[in-house]
Amino acid sequence: MWFYLGIVVLHILRNTAVEETWIFVGAALVPATIFWIMVHRLRTTDTITAVNLVVAAVIGGTLAITAGATLDKLIGMIPQAEFGGKGILALSMAGFVEELCKGIVIVIVGWKLAKSTRNGLFVGGAVGLGFAVLETMFYIASSVGGADPIIDAAREAVGRGLLAPFGHVLWSSLFGAALFTAAAKTGRFRLSWLVLGTYVGVALLHGAWDGSGGIVLALTGSDLLSLLAEFGGSLVVIAIGVPIWRHVAKKHPAPPLPDDSVSDAAATQPTAPTSPVPA
Repeated sequence: MWFYLGIVVLHILRNTAVEETWIFVGAALVPATIFWIMVHRLRTTDTITAVNLVVAAVIGGTLAITAGATLDKLIGMIPQAEFGGKGILALSMAGFVEELCKGIVIVIVGWKLAKSTRNGLFVGGAVGLGFAVLETMFYIASSVGGADPIIDAAREAVGRGLLAPFGHVLWSSLFGAALFTAAAKTGRFRLSWLVLGTYVGVALLHGAWDGSGGIVLALTGSDLLSLLAEFGGSLVVIAIGVPIWRHVAKKHPAPPLPDDSVSDAAATQPTAPTSPVPA
């Protein structure tokens, strides 16, 4: 549908009435696919539901980007060198600002939910999904321009879509896992070294993703080195973040189904010796 809207309706027929629809579908395509997978990974023994994830993605994502955009703009007003029309300080601090906002929203939407590391992965990931969709819509819309606006916007949608699983979704998922893990014993969210360490870690990953190219440009003045740093920074973030997420997810699998528990218990019970059958 996204290709059809872009190629046929917008590019060939020049009907701009569906431009916003095309932008939304392009921004939401990959995150919605990830959300679909998340919902189907829920089991009957999980203590959260698909409705909880919808609330986290839609309401949580909107709240997070609202707060993050406010703070990002305030930081951007500070005099600073620029890269691609954005302040380098704002790009570098975006990780700390936006991850803090998403963390606060994760606490809000997860306040009454059962606290477990697995639930934190789901809720944090859902908030990151909602945030990513709304942010990507802005970048796609900003790319619309020139003699043939569809090409640049499509390139932006594809690029951000392919990288979506390794950005906001991954960072918020890990932060959510830390927040829920710290709250697991008492059922209440609290600060801990795990929470603080995870926050700093995902904020640095986020900052490296956003600001590595700008920092290198400011230091060297080379566009080529800046592009290489931006590409390299993304690879480093993926190489660090994905194995950590996989480790946490594997360490905290879904609770077993009741039938599985009974079957496992029965399999481990010793069998009583049978009486000899009389001749």
